[in-house]
Amino acid sequence: MKEQGLRQPTSLQRTGAGSITSQVHNLLMERILSMELKPFDEVSEARLASELGVSRTPVREALARLSRLNLVDVYPQRGTFIAPISIQRVAKARFIRESLERPLSRLAAEKITPDMVQSLAREIALQKTFASLDDHASFLKSDDTFHVLIARAAGMHDIWDDLGEIRIHMDRIRRLSLLGKARMNAITAEHEGIFEAIRDGSPGRAEDCTRQHLLSVFTDLDAIRAEHPEYFHDSLASARA
Repeated sequence: MKEQGLRQPTSLQRTGAGSITSQVHNLLMERILSMELKPFDEVSEARLASELGVSRTPVREALARLSRLNLVDVYPQRGTFIAPISIQRVAKARFIRESLERPLSRLAAEKITPDMVQSLAREIALQKTFASLDDHASFLKSDDTFHVLIARAAGMHDIWDDLGEIRIHMDRIRRLSLLGKARMNAITAEHEGIFEAIRDGSPGRAEDCTRQHLLSVFTDLDAIRAEHPEYFHDSLASARA
């Protein structure tokens, strides 16, 4: 079983034990979401502490946080492993996302302001640029921002923060997709359709465009799962339980 640490020395800002723990947590979270740390990889607490130049305590606390998010499996006397992607958790995230985003786009079309129109238009322009540059990572971040802006336009500013844990499990599978320019352009076109409906104050059309977009997104997720079955597990419990 492959044991993983951090590939490059990382400098942490030493502003208190809690802050160090948060920094270690964030570093590991990003490595898990980016698939640098893959499902079933073993993570060494001692090695991480050595590479980061910290004691084992903040590393242990960071891994405990990740365990509570179901991203890490900790087995006493056996080791710590990156958790497989749970199909059930992804399905739950899909259900919640569809349940939220369709009414959010309708509300956004009803409440849209000129400032928010500008913000959404700016994000569409950024997505076109990232697609032309074949910048997959920046495109995914802009994709997230676009949907956050729709929630804000609907008057639900903090709704994505409230669903952070749910979104994490969908983000893991999204990061597996290596979107080419054609797919990024297609997603941007779908976003543009949603934007235009919201901008025009057309709630029904905005909801319908969102429904079509989510069908496309979920088809992508199913294709990713089929391409990387080794990273998934069918039940909520880890395959190592």
